[in-house]
Amino acid sequence: MSESSDIVRYLDKQYPSSPRVMTPGTLAFETAYYKYLFAGVWPKWPTPIHQYLYETISPESAAFIKELREEAFGDTLVNIAKNPQLHWDAYRDAYGSVALPVYEKAEGVFLKGSEPGWADFVTASLVLSIKLLYGADSKEWKYVEKWHEGRWVKLIKDLEPYAHIDE
Repeated sequence: MSESSDIVRYLDKQYPSSPRVMTPGTLAFETAYYKYLFAGVWPKWPTPIHQYLYETISPESAAFIKELREEAFGDTLVNIAKNPQLHWDAYRDAYGSVALPVYEKAEGVFLKGSEPGWADFVTASLVLSIKLLYGADSKEWKYVEKWHEGRWVKLIKDLEPYAHIDE
């Protein structure tokens, strides 16, 4: 996700015949929303995810995750994963206080109206990553599905047509 706005702008410029991810005239909005979202939501990313990753990925990657996360948090993975529900609730609340007010004011489903933009994809991807990581039948995803009257699941569903490239 880091530097993704730069990557999107580059790809939009390099492939002008493809649908725009960052619609002309929305750069200021998209950039401000991205900073707003990441300042309020990213710091609340549930720390139990790091322990889960450590337990489920390859040993080589697990060692890297362990070292990186323990250094970043100044504690062991086991300790940063304690009280998991508190972390999940904080993440839900962050989405409620940051993303939800913006989406409640948006016209239509997407922030800019009838077509999705980069902010829609970023917002959905943070939530979708939980489903992809834990699985559609996991208790973690079942919990997320209920957030804010299912708004994020609807956003993900509404973005499904954009997940495939027409050849």
